[in-house]
Amino acid sequence: MHKDIICGLDIGSSSVRALVMESVGLPRTKDIKENILGFSQSPTKGFAKGVVTNLGFLSGSIEDALSKVETLSRCKVRKVIVNISGVHIRTFKSRGSVHISDRPSEITTRDLKRCIESAKLIGMSLDRDVLHLIAERFYIDDKIRIDDPVGLFGSKLDIDLNIITSLVSILQNLTKAINLAGYEVEDMIISGAGTALAVFDHRELEEGAVIIDAGKDLTEASLFVDGKLQDCFYFPFGSDDLTTVLQDKLRVMFEEAEELRLKYGIVTRSNQEIYDQDQILIPSLKNKPGSGFKDAQSVQNRMGGNWVDSEKVNAGTRPSKKKKRINVISRRDISKLLFPKVEEIMQDVYNKIVPFLRERKSSPHVSVVGGLSKMDGFIEAIEDILGVPVEMARIRDAKDLHDANFACCLGLARYEARKRREKRPRYISGTDTFAARLISRIQALLSEYF
Repeated sequence: MHKDIICGLDIGSSSVRALVMESVGLPRTKDIKENILGFSQSPTKGFAKGVVTNLGFLSGSIEDALSKVETLSRCKVRKVIVNISGVHIRTFKSRGSVHISDRPSEITTRDLKRCIESAKLIGMSLDRDVLHLIAERFYIDDKIRIDDPVGLFGSKLDIDLNIITSLVSILQNLTKAINLAGYEVEDMIISGAGTALAVFDHRELEEGAVIIDAGKDLTEASLFVDGKLQDCFYFPFGSDDLTTVLQDKLRVMFEEAEELRLKYGIVTRSNQEIYDQDQILIPSLKNKPGSGFKDAQSVQNRMGGNWVDSEKVNAGTRPSKKKKRINVISRRDISKLLFPKVEEIMQDVYNKIVPFLRERKSSPHVSVVGGLSKMDGFIEAIEDILGVPVEMARIRDAKDLHDANFACCLGLARYEARKRREKRPRYISGTDTFAARLISRIQALLSEYF
């Protein structure tokens, strides 16, 4: 058995999360046994919308999270698998083709690599770098569509390739922040590709799946077909945008609007009796019946809020002649403010993924992760807009981890574990000996070049 220690690092706008996993490759198979050694998180500073905004602050946040996970796991981390996301991500479609022989010959791994290299030769600007090369489908002799051409016979091989890229400057800045924290970047992976491996099983990814990650300032939608990442879309929308709506409409401070959203936020267009009847006092107007109080009253009246007697609310008794009036809002009013914003952005998500939804014979598996997924009514609102069943994401096949906030970390580690397992040649015998590894390496080199 071969053991690997892998660290997944999820850098988000609200938190930096790290997870250390021990991956054990089982003999004579490609199966992997996982053992989660530790996970931790720290508040993010110097990072927003997938872009480094302050190198020193972000480096400190990364160092803090990784130091904690090293203590918990009792392992020294040197290299990390880090996620990448943001509106700077672009997907290109390309077609590649290679001639194999005049007479049908067996297609080898070398032919496959030549075909992929031909598809990579597209007009891509120098400021972009490749993150993932994903083979959508292959064709033999222009007609026969197949999934895996290696070992089959043909005269010509074609490939439809997805090339996922990012701005080089973004990658360099993120790498530098990690280096300044004292660590190396082993690989960079699209956030959705990592998260999907933690929340979907193999069957669901084969049948078709969508993972929607609604975070602090960014929403990501990743599509999977036949177990492969087909496309990913990014939208500059997150929980901060909903907080800003409350801030603008209620004329309160951002922190106070955030408190209202976290405690009482709900998004739904339904008129069902899902709201409680309690009146919510706007934080900034507690004990502030001054001139600004009248201005807020005018705004509150325009947006449908209520002005009530404090005596009626607090004591339920008959009010005195002198009434002390306070500014309150209900959960229904909060929903009326927040739902249009959620509907607007989710309609944009629907417009992007509707071709994917329509081409499926059955409904795809759709899961939502991220801070916004926990808001009351958010899952139901997405389900109503997309027109397909939607569920809150949960981590699969992990005994010691159930917090979906660490789904991306776990998925990054799983991605790298599978990648290493596939690259490692299978030994000619069941024993992991020096001679077996040497012979396997020689065989791999011979098959590569001859």
